[in-house]
Amino acid sequence: MQETRGAGGNAAPQQLVGQCSVTIIHLPTVLIALVTGYAMLVLDLFLARRSLMADRPELRTWAYGSLLLLLGLLAIPLRRWIPLGPAILLGNGLMAMGLTVYGQALHQFVCQRNLPRATWILFGSGLLLMAWTALHTTSYAYYAAAASFWFALLLVPTLHVLWRNAWKLEPSLRTLSVMLGVCCAALTARGAHALMEPGRYVDLMQPGWTQGLTLLTAFLALIGVSFGFLLANFERTQRQMEQLASHDELTGCYNRATARSMLEHLLDRCRRERTPMALVLLDLDHFKRVNDEHGHLVGDLVLRRFSEAVRLRLRASDVFGRMGGEEFCIGLPLTDRAGALELAEDLRQTIAALLMPGRNGLPLQITVSAGVVAIGSMQLEDLDTTVELLYGTADDLLYRAKHLGRNRVMIA
Repeated sequence: MQETRGAGGNAAPQQLVGQCSVTIIHLPTVLIALVTGYAMLVLDLFLARRSLMADRPELRTWAYGSLLLLLGLLAIPLRRWIPLGPAILLGNGLMAMGLTVYGQALHQFVCQRNLPRATWILFGSGLLLMAWTALHTTSYAYYAAAASFWFALLLVPTLHVLWRNAWKLEPSLRTLSVMLGVCCAALTARGAHALMEPGRYVDLMQPGWTQGLTLLTAFLALIGVSFGFLLANFERTQRQMEQLASHDELTGCYNRATARSMLEHLLDRCRRERTPMALVLLDLDHFKRVNDEHGHLVGDLVLRRFSEAVRLRLRASDVFGRMGGEEFCIGLPLTDRAGALELAEDLRQTIAALLMPGRNGLPLQITVSAGVVAIGSMQLEDLDTTVELLYGTADDLLYRAKHLGRNRVMIA
């Protein structure tokens, strides 16, 4: 009796442990948690300010993708009331569409273009495959494998674009790429496991480590991808606001305040390092006549083309700013008098060679005048040498260039 009681006493805990190891991932609970998470995500996205959605259309696209995924998850309980095939086709079709829309949003955000047509073809082909599977089999394992591989394949084009560009753009995209890769790997693992051990995939709610863990990993990774995408949008918006605060919107140059500040830093650096520097003031000739005769749209085009032409001939360390109207300045570190004169003359000739479409398509030619001042390391030691002094000297030289007939460079 004691031996029997001892054996029974040991067997019961073992059986209990075995049951716990199977049911530790309770799939209905997982489903409720996922639905709650996506519902909160969708609610946050659609309650976001309309101005934010208007500025970031890819964010609006992401919101629709999240809604489709939520509807796909909500369609899972329908299997209790409608045949398995149509229920699976509806739920997986909605989730696959959500993943495809996610890809569209990421392509818009990363490379400013739409999702490749091949991905939409893959979506349609997968939908047809799921429909064929629903008509020719009642095995849930085949449904699970087909849907998992389909979802993973839909993510591959987006993963490719992210891995090529994420390290050049917002830092949040790097984490997003990793999470999307985790989702793709989990879905692939689930599909492979369903084919190798179909007995573990009798039903979606069947207890088991692998099915529950792969589903949980895939959809939690997708929630992580969503938050990463939101953060990347906020990072881009912040960067654009900083750009607007420091740059001229029309030409992309530094605005007047930022240019003056950058020139101050440049002067201080050259003074510390005892290296020469130069300042060039540029002013477009007869620009008012361009606006009067050709209109302000053509005038804006002239300013943009002029800025692009100048920027192509500058170094990364040079300071290029718009001081107002048609007047621009260039700060040149490590540049002596001869180097500054050579650059200014090259710019003058380049601008004179530009031909732009004027009113009625007639060619429009513009010219530029320049005032150049260069200072050596000895002059920089004089604390009376300030940006205001350099700017005033260059401005006087620019005035002389205008007075002598324009389209010329004057240097101190």
